[in-house]
Amino acid sequence: MWTLRGTAIVLFCLWLFLDGAVVFRRKTGKSKNRDRFSLLAIMLGNMLAWATGIYLAYTPYGAIRPSLLVQVAGLIIMGIGILVRSIAIAQLGRYHTPNVAVLADHRVVDSGFYHYVRHPSYLGALIAFLGWSLALGNWLSLLIIMGLAVAVYLYRIHEEEAALTAALGEKYRDYCRRTKRLIPGIY
Repeated sequence: MWTLRGTAIVLFCLWLFLDGAVVFRRKTGKSKNRDRFSLLAIMLGNMLAWATGIYLAYTPYGAIRPSLLVQVAGLIIMGIGILVRSIAIAQLGRYHTPNVAVLADHRVVDSGFYHYVRHPSYLGALIAFLGWSLALGNWLSLLIIMGLAVAVYLYRIHEEEAALTAALGEKYRDYCRRTKRLIPGIY
């Protein structure tokens, strides 16, 4: 019997494949790589969280009861997160790279979603992970996935902001004073 959990896993994997195809096709060109293992942390941390989350979703421990409404809401939230991330990546254009890199002609992008938060693509990913975690129908999956994802993205944000501040100086510092990192008006 096909379940919402199975649907969520298939949709999530499809999104990861398509997102990866878009993100990893971008070449950094003339840039200075300042990644400091944040890409590796995101990849390994998230894969560990996803595998553990899927495993836990198929155990009785932490199962959400009743789960149907939560799982449907999770699929909707996942879709919203994917949309936010996709739009943010499109708005950043060629400046969006898989590793932390600063292009030779890099500039501060402060329009679109970037007018409200500095890292809307990460916000979109975290929203998608939250939705997917709910669609798995397991509270333990939710805690593991979101705990690890938030941790690795906060590390990535720290590294990215250090690189952009070093490269762009006062223009990026001004942008940081006007915007929050992930949640408009809060953080």
